[in-house]
Amino acid sequence: HLRKGVRFQNGREVTAEDFRYSFLRVLDPKTRSERTWILERLEGAGEVLAGRAADARGIRVRDRYTLELRLAEPFAPFLALLAYPAAMVVPREAVERAGPDFSGRPVGTGPFRLAEWRRDDRLVLEANPDYFRGRPFLDRIVFRIIPDDLTRLQEFRAGTLHHTDVPAGLYQTIVADPALRGRLHSQSILGIQAIRLNVEAAPFAGNRKLRQALNYAVDKGAFVQVVMEGRVKPAAGILPPGMPGYSGALAGYPFDRARARRLLAEAGFPDGKGLPPLTLHYNTSLTNRRLAEFVQAQLHEVGVKVELAALDWPAYLERVDAGQTQMHRMGWIADYPDPENFLTVLFHSRNVGARGNTSGYRNGRVDALLDRADRATNPAERIRLYQEAERLIVADAPWIFLNYYSTDLLVQPAVRKLVEQLSPMDSSPTISLVQMRLVWLAE
Repeated sequence: HLRKGVRFQNGREVTAEDFRYSFLRVLDPKTRSERTWILERLEGAGEVLAGRAADARGIRVRDRYTLELRLAEPFAPFLALLAYPAAMVVPREAVERAGPDFSGRPVGTGPFRLAEWRRDDRLVLEANPDYFRGRPFLDRIVFRIIPDDLTRLQEFRAGTLHHTDVPAGLYQTIVADPALRGRLHSQSILGIQAIRLNVEAAPFAGNRKLRQALNYAVDKGAFVQVVMEGRVKPAAGILPPGMPGYSGALAGYPFDRARARRLLAEAGFPDGKGLPPLTLHYNTSLTNRRLAEFVQAQLHEVGVKVELAALDWPAYLERVDAGQTQMHRMGWIADYPDPENFLTVLFHSRNVGARGNTSGYRNGRVDALLDRADRATNPAERIRLYQEAERLIVADAPWIFLNYYSTDLLVQPAVRKLVEQLSPMDSSPTISLVQMRLVWLAE
């Protein structure tokens, strides 16, 4: 049932038909959406995606304010998927009027609307006076595009930016600066970074002890301090802190070089002998290069030779999705706050490849647990099943688990009610526009 009186930014009231149109637009092959997966579990969605139907029987309008959605099978996280940006409602008349330019002239229902877009320079948003929760306190928000890290920091120091991100490599500099330290705010987010191992190919296929050895050989505590500047926490598993199902009791792979050497020998490679050099791919950036060099040095200490290969993001992603790496660096940040978005998406055998499981991990017992958890309607039972699946996956060691993510931002003292609203889903150096409606300036 829809809330009555919610209006688009063009003034028209939102109805159930608008949601039907918006969902079918995402599924329509002509839209070429990369986010059809959020709705593909609806009855009839497959026929629409294949171009065999223009309508989906799982999307029905009962009256002006009632929308009925029917799934092909139970899927507990579905409501969380409906909060994903691609599921947001849009007005048909605005989409058809703008055509391909709709992304540059969007019309939604939020507290701010687009007033100006100077590409590669700035975005200007203005308050939506008709927002159903009340007009925002701020009249305007200007998002400036400043590619250079030092320039952003200098502008923040000068007071021309109200808040900004913390550039890589400058965190400790900021912490050491009394004028900036009190304006620094950190928030754990639902994300993890790891080295993913290709478990479908030699030498990792069928050799769990080798994969475990590499995990024990990498000092995650030192990695966090040396490479990540102490900004994040070492990872012991897959589900990050703040995610339902996270267990701080999961031991993971604490640094143990002696145990790594013992497992290497049991895997058939004593002191690394007989193991060909491994190749670690990473997407080009200063931090990622330092990450790769750190892992390379750590594995060298137990006799494992690693060669590094850097690629720009498009070429890197193409190679990773095709399964053409031995080891690759990859981060994952929650699309929605449900353990299914980590465990099922990244480790179920049906998702091997570009759908998320880029390690090629397959375990029938894990698949069965995840299938049960995804369908379960009892929250406690779901968590129990996901935690059992996570324990099995971590024991199989398809990744070298490195760190959970956090985000850091600098905020001027005059900005009120921004820091208080940071949440684990805020992966960028700002917060959602829905939350920004409560932000105000004391100056």
